Amino acid sequence: MSYFKKAIVASVLVFISNFTFAAKDISSSTVNYVYQLDSDATVFEFSASVSHSCGSNLYRVKSPNESVANRKFSLILTAFTTNGKVAFHDTQSCEGNRSVVAWVRLIK
Repeated sequence: MSYFKKAIVASVLVFISNFTFAAKDISSSTVNYVYQLDSDATVFEFSASVSHSCGSNLYRVKSPNESVANRKFSLILTAFTTNGKVAFHDTQSCEGNRSVVAWVRLIK
């Protein structure tokens, strides 16, 4: 394999590995507030006690359909109303100063 091809393969691997390490799991956080956007039933946002790399503690949860969004919303709302804690996956994909969340989990 030529030097040029090796350099391209190495560059691609480094680029892909940066995306692998970009996301992180938040193991425990409290919810400060939660709200549903009027514009899209599959998206809602919440404020957590954990800051992220987008510059705030605001998170946006996107779901493929309304039923999934409603389940995730009810988990976050339960944590908020009971002063419980949530765990979630911060994709560290920024939309403004909000970080997109992939999954949420209610914890003790």
